[in-house]
Amino acid sequence: MPLAKTNLLSSNSPFFKLLLIITFFSAASLIPFIGLLFLMTLPMVLFVLYLLNDQTKILLAFLVVLCAMAILLTSIHAVIPVLAVAAMGLAGMVMARTAQKNYSIEIITIMPSLIILGAIAFYVFYSALQLSISPWLLVEKYFTQAVELNVNFYSRLPLKPEELKAIQDSKPSIIQLFTGIFPALCIIAALFTFWVNALTGNRILSKAGVVLPQLSGLCEWRAPGWLVWFFIAGGGLSLLAQTNIRFLGLNVFLVASSLYLLQGLAIVSFFFQHKHIPFFFRWLSYFLIAIQQILMIAIALMGLFDIWIDFRKYFRKDQTTI
Repeated sequence: MPLAKTNLLSSNSPFFKLLLIITFFSAASLIPFIGLLFLMTLPMVLFVLYLLNDQTKILLAFLVVLCAMAILLTSIHAVIPVLAVAAMGLAGMVMARTAQKNYSIEIITIMPSLIILGAIAFYVFYSALQLSISPWLLVEKYFTQAVELNVNFYSRLPLKPEELKAIQDSKPSIIQLFTGIFPALCIIAALFTFWVNALTGNRILSKAGVVLPQLSGLCEWRAPGWLVWFFIAGGGLSLLAQTNIRFLGLNVFLVASSLYLLQGLAIVSFFFQHKHIPFFFRWLSYFLIAIQQILMIAIALMGLFDIWIDFRKYFRKDQTTI
């Protein structure tokens, strides 16, 4: 059953309406600060539109918007934002295409993530070439600027002199840490972005009567069993003294931990569904998990230990005994 005609993301929309929606989200992505939110949700918009409408019309509308943005922004020598919008929009359509072919949630998430990771790699190498420095040095330069901004912010706060000195002294190690784990940060950000876009898009599509079976039972999702060996190996390598090996292990450890966090969140979602927790309290819980590192670590550990304990089995038992 299609969505109502008054719905923004309705099925079989006319070309002009599709063009207007894509133009709005693409143009809003260029707004400072808040534009990042629109850029992160652009894949979900293209994902939904692609599955509800004629695919040729969606592709044509998106190309028209990109060409218009390129013409306008090239005059002020700002091409990178167009490339960012192009990458995120293409990723959304790839999500839709893989979902349409009944691929698993892993493929639906990984394929668009590879597009974004490729775009990030291109941007880093291109920018480094423009500045005649190595890509790694460029990444270090960006983190140095970010850390210095934070240090300047803390220096304006009423802190004790020894606390300010401790922050200043830790600056080199913080820069080295974030530069070293830059690959893991990019991978984790991409995976979580498209996981959330897939979930949100699936919710909208289900209201339109479009059922994607591979996205309908994510509360049962489990990380592959072999991932635990990468988790252990990454944790072990991150304890070694050699810098390059230590950061390699730390990157592997962080990516594996993020996947166990997703498994832990699936367990939490399973619990909420079986206990019929109201929608408001569910999102409040997810918000608290997102802002509290201790809760996030606890959820990731629950996902890890689910390999041996199978928490969902106990929730099912509780449900049957009621």
